[in-house]
Amino acid sequence: MKRQLIILAAPAVAFWPVWRWYAARAGGSADEAWGLLAFACAVYFFWRGRAGREAAGPGLLFPALLVLLYAASYALLPPLARGAVAFTALGCAASVLRFGRRFHVGTLGLLYLSLPLIPSLQFYGGYPLRAFVAGTVAPLLRLGGYAVVREGTCLNWAGRLIWVDAPCSGVRMLWVGLFVACALACLYELRPLKTLAALAAAFVAILLGNVVRAAALFYVEAGVVAAPPWAHDYVGVVSFAAVAGSIMLAVRQLGKVSRCDINSSTPGPAY
Repeated sequence: MKRQLIILAAPAVAFWPVWRWYAARAGGSADEAWGLLAFACAVYFFWRGRAGREAAGPGLLFPALLVLLYAASYALLPPLARGAVAFTALGCAASVLRFGRRFHVGTLGLLYLSLPLIPSLQFYGGYPLRAFVAGTVAPLLRLGGYAVVREGTCLNWAGRLIWVDAPCSGVRMLWVGLFVACALACLYELRPLKTLAALAAAFVAILLGNVVRAAALFYVEAGVVAAPPWAHDYVGVVSFAAVAGSIMLAVRQLGKVSRCDINSSTPGPAY
C-alpha cells in the first residue's frame, strides 16, 4: 500500500496547479461543491479496491504518457481540460494499482463528475436540452388534445407561452443520475462494458424523466390543473425519484447478470 501511495503521489505533485484551481472552483458555488462528493466516492472505491496483479511497469505506461501530455499542453489547454487530463492520469494509475485494470470505468466516471462541470454544461448544453425537451413534449401534448407547438424553448398553447426554464433543462438531473450510476457500478463491481451499459441506461432514463416532468409541469403552469404553489417542486422531486429508482433497478439487474457470469465461469469441484 505504501508503494502504491508513493507511485500515485508523484503525478499528484506534478498536478499541483490543478489542485489549486480545483480548490478555488469547489468553493465557488453549491453546484460546483457537489463535485467534492463525487471525488470522495472515487477515493473511497479506490481505497477499498483489491490490489491489482499488474506490476508498476507496462500497466503504468498510459498514465505516464498522460502526464507528459499534461506537461506539453499545459499552456494550450483551458483549466477544465487540464483537470480532465490530470484526473484521467491519476484514475488510470489507481485503476492499475488497485483493480488490476487499465481503466476502471466507474471510478473514472466519478472523477470526471467531480470536476466543476455543471456551470459549463448549463452554458453549452442548457439551451439544446431545453429545446429538445420542448420539441419532444409538444407532440406528446398534441396527442392529448392540446394544440401545443414549440417556439424555441417555449411551448405555445392558445397564444400563451409556457417557458421551459433553465432548471427544467435537466443538467442537474443528468449529473446526479450519472453519479448514482457510477457509484452503484462501483458498488456492484460491474465490468467495464456493464458499467457503460449502466451509464447508457441512466442517460436514457434521465432524458425520459425530464420529458415526463416537463409534460406534467405544462398542466400545472398552463392552469389546466389547479395546483398549489409547491406543486412545481413536488413534480420535480417525484420525477427525479422515479429516474433514480429506474437507474438503481438497471444497475442491480446488471449486477445480477455479472455475478451469474462469474459463477458460471468458475470451475466446479473435481471428483
